[in-house]
Amino acid sequence: MRELKQLNEEKLLFFDIETAPVVKELQVDTPLFDAWAYKVAKDGVTDNKEVIESFSSQAGLYPEFARVVCIVVGKVIKGKINLITFEDKDEKVLLEKFNEVVSRNSTSKLTGFVNIGFDSPFIFKRMLINGVQPHDKIDSSGLKPWEVEEVDLAKLWQATSFSRASLTAVCTAFGLPTPKDDLSGSEVGKTYWDTNQDTSRISEYCRKDVVATVNIFKKMRLEEPLEVSGGGVAVAETPILTHLFEGGDYGTKEKGQLTGLLDDLSNEDRDKAFVLLTAISSAAKGKKTKITKAHIKTLIKSYE
Repeated sequence: MRELKQLNEEKLLFFDIETAPVVKELQVDTPLFDAWAYKVAKDGVTDNKEVIESFSSQAGLYPEFARVVCIVVGKVIKGKINLITFEDKDEKVLLEKFNEVVSRNSTSKLTGFVNIGFDSPFIFKRMLINGVQPHDKIDSSGLKPWEVEEVDLAKLWQATSFSRASLTAVCTAFGLPTPKDDLSGSEVGKTYWDTNQDTSRISEYCRKDVVATVNIFKKMRLEEPLEVSGGGVAVAETPILTHLFEGGDYGTKEKGQLTGLLDDLSNEDRDKAFVLLTAISSAAKGKKTKITKAHIKTLIKSYE
């Protein structure tokens, strides 16, 4: 496709989210119940039991009634799909971490499947609800449709046709593995609450969605699909800067992660990163950090 061929795949930030109702079960005579009952009354749902059942099955689609339980980000680096997974019982922490990644990749375009219509506005609203300042890339409020800079593969695949295909349908058409082999979107909320907010299975499902999205992108460009870095869809670790800030170890593995991050930055952003690293190379949150100023000086010299 003309539009996709013009894009640098390493300057795209592929992402997907999973959501679940904010409570396991709606309770009668609560503000949340009243708000949901008001919403579904127009569909003829008025019986209390039916209102509660409809909340469990439908609320996950609406940011006023659901929370983000997982975000997976994928980047194509040197012909491999690199994944990072954000999952936290504290939704605000999860959203702040995603914000940090978007900020670190400020020159990249957010890319997904139905992201313009669902994922991005959902994240935007949940950030506001949690008191998080959304990054400009996430805030599309006031923009005209043609001013939104995200890449939405569902819209591009639809082209000028009347109907929009599902991620599963497009994967099947291209001969790609379906990410819905274990869970489907409609099962995420129940899975989340039935497992006491354990997101391991949900995150695996979300990672498969991101891999599928990347490879739909490749197929739409008439290119071969890519494999995940490391040979599998694995949970990415805590972002390296957060790891170091919180007093984590700094060894060969961590140096490789940090160097990979620095390699992907512009000279200006890399200089800012070195300022940040220097600032955290002392005490952080009462813990002794393992990265030292000597380590940072060595890194700086390697980029001179």
